[in-house]
Amino acid sequence: MPFEVESSALDSGVTVLALSGSMTMGNQLQKLEWAVQELTKKNQNRIVLDMSKISYVDSSALGVLIGCHGSVRGSGGQLRLAGVTARVSAVFKMTGTDQVLSMDPTRDDAVSALSAGA
Repeated sequence: MPFEVESSALDSGVTVLALSGSMTMGNQLQKLEWAVQELTKKNQNRIVLDMSKISYVDSSALGVLIGCHGSVRGSGGQLRLAGVTARVSAVFKMTGTDQVLSMDPTRDDAVSALSAGA
């Protein structure tokens, strides 16, 4: 399944990027990097990555997620992951990525956490 990114801005000022497919090495991961860069340029730096439809991540994807996290933090914002599947969560735990990225069980939980921090 190809990797896709769909953006939606909420009234709370939080932006949700709904991700789907497999996050693997290749040009498709640039979609996520570019989307995050565009948002931070516009000072839209409270971002939820809805990963509930991500089936697989490789090491390239981990690097992109860490890079996006750094970009958003560098702009004074916060990035949260939501709905991470058990398979992807296992990769995060094995690599220690779960200690760097903020994760919530659901999209609504992540949006609430960012809205409360506004």
